[in-house]
Amino acid sequence: IYTDEVSPSLLVVQEDSGHIAMELVNGGDLSQHATAETLLPVGDVLQIIFKCCGALDYAFREGIVHRDIKPANIMIAAGTEVKIADFGAALLRKSAAVQTASIGSPFYMSPEQMEDKPLTHHSDMYCLGVALYELLTGQKPFLADTLDGLVQKVLHQDPAPPSSVRADLPKAIDPVVLRALSKRPESRYATWSDFALQLSPAVKLVLPPEAIPDSEKY
Repeated sequence: IYTDEVSPSLLVVQEDSGHIAMELVNGGDLSQHATAETLLPVGDVLQIIFKCCGALDYAFREGIVHRDIKPANIMIAAGTEVKIADFGAALLRKSAAVQTASIGSPFYMSPEQMEDKPLTHHSDMYCLGVALYELLTGQKPFLADTLDGLVQKVLHQDPAPPSSVRADLPKAIDPVVLRALSKRPESRYATWSDFALQLSPAVKLVLPPEAIPDSEKY
């Protein structure tokens, strides 16, 4: 589990058994807030994704591409404090082992992941963009009855702007989300910091004037 630091864990190996003790996170995961009836406040969603950018930047600098970013793998610690979980599908860029790129959840997979192309942080950025879209609107950017139909939409169809799906969203949020969902990796944000910096002014659009956004605290 990653935030800005690696959460503490303890590996215990005994003669005939073993276990890993990890941090307890009580708030559940964000999938419980991914339907139109259960959405979190927009400001909370943007601040959560802002923190995810920092966590995934840390992971990437350690040589890791997660490959399965989705609301179900973002755990709520308290308020807008979150932990990114389930690195079981992660690609270790520093490893000499052969890795298969087509691991992940189809609705959240990047175009390059679907095409088995080499993956960088831009793939996780796309996945996080899908999660952001879903947490803001209550629906995924692409839906299809078949896997092939979904692949074709992810590769060739542009998603509807979030504000066209949810009328109370500021239109200024649309370009922030849609850039993360660009088909070509080089059209997305160059770095996680760039993504986070674009989320910061979007947060100010939806918070009360007296509120101090998390983006100004970190």
